[in-house]
Amino acid sequence: MSNTSRDLRFDSLRGLMLIVMTVNHLPSILRWATDESLGIFSAAEGFVFLSGLLAGYVYTRRRRRDGPEGLRAATRKRASRIYFWQVAAFVGAFLAVRLTGIVFGFYSTSSPILFYQNPWLALLLGCTLLYQPGMIDILPLYCALVVALPFVIDALETGRRKWVFLISGSLWFAMQWVAPVDGAPLFPVHVGSFNLFSWQFLFFLGVIIGHQRVAKPGPLVPVRPWLMLPAAALAVYCWGVNKLGWRPAWSDDLFGIMLNKPNLGLLRLTDFAMAAYLVGIAATQFPRLFSWPPLAFLGRHSLVVFAVQSVVGISLLEFPQLFATTLGNYLTTFFSIAVLFAAAGAHECWQRRGARASDCSALDPRQIPTLPLGSGHDIRAA
Repeated sequence: MSNTSRDLRFDSLRGLMLIVMTVNHLPSILRWATDESLGIFSAAEGFVFLSGLLAGYVYTRRRRRDGPEGLRAATRKRASRIYFWQVAAFVGAFLAVRLTGIVFGFYSTSSPILFYQNPWLALLLGCTLLYQPGMIDILPLYCALVVALPFVIDALETGRRKWVFLISGSLWFAMQWVAPVDGAPLFPVHVGSFNLFSWQFLFFLGVIIGHQRVAKPGPLVPVRPWLMLPAAALAVYCWGVNKLGWRPAWSDDLFGIMLNKPNLGLLRLTDFAMAAYLVGIAATQFPRLFSWPPLAFLGRHSLVVFAVQSVVGISLLEFPQLFATTLGNYLTTFFSIAVLFAAAGAHECWQRRGARASDCSALDPRQIPTLPLGSGHDIRAA
């Protein structure tokens, strides 16, 4: 979609989640307001869901315009871009950690251990997505889901929405009862903390909704009075369990399964769904309150911004003394957020320069009119 046709509400929410994830990756004082602030779920759930929703909307339109082959070409290009920025983030974080060791003679305890134990092996595994330290492990998940996107959209376009939901939901349900994998014997291979077979359900739920918006345009979220009260009750209850220490109504073992983040536990998923529904209603009724141009600017460049925030987070964690004082903590946190906007601005300039170069290269010199000097005509405005 062009910038003029984008829905600022989606980009604004993605931009907000990028800031929240950046703050949550740091020992920031602001985490009291950003870390699972609405219940028992994090910004990662929102980011994955919104990515799926926008992918379902954009790529459904692409399929209807360019056909199945056009859709596959577009998703291959997108997956390649995600892979590029994943490798760029990995190499950037690797260089930051290595330079810290060379210049200052130490490595933080938060540094990915393979970066300094076996750097060449770390680079090899990182570029093949087989070593994904914390903060750099969500883009490979996104890449794999984009690769699967043509099959899902083809199924949705041929009226098999229930099958998509059942297959995706069954994979998620099966993962809830799978024992955690012991990563020690697999070291140095580490494919991240997000279980692909669990988190795909949240992504493809978004794809289904995005596809539905193309098939049947309408309000962002239809108001269902019978659902609003239980949604609000569950959201308040989960917020109380998380923030006020309310005792859950089930055993601790079951609570742990339902809250599990790597496998996207049932309570975590349901709480997010109810909160997202309520936020969606509010964004439908009051769209201007959810359209924030600065945040939308970040959301419009979410892939680049996410990669940059991964590097910034790992780099800053090399120096815990930056967060030792209140002033230093705030300054470091706001600096990291400012870097996100700088990265988005740099990418915007790069895109515009590429677009101008493409426009100029497409011109036939024989078709450019010869203008008299002093005519006052600016050819860039033509």
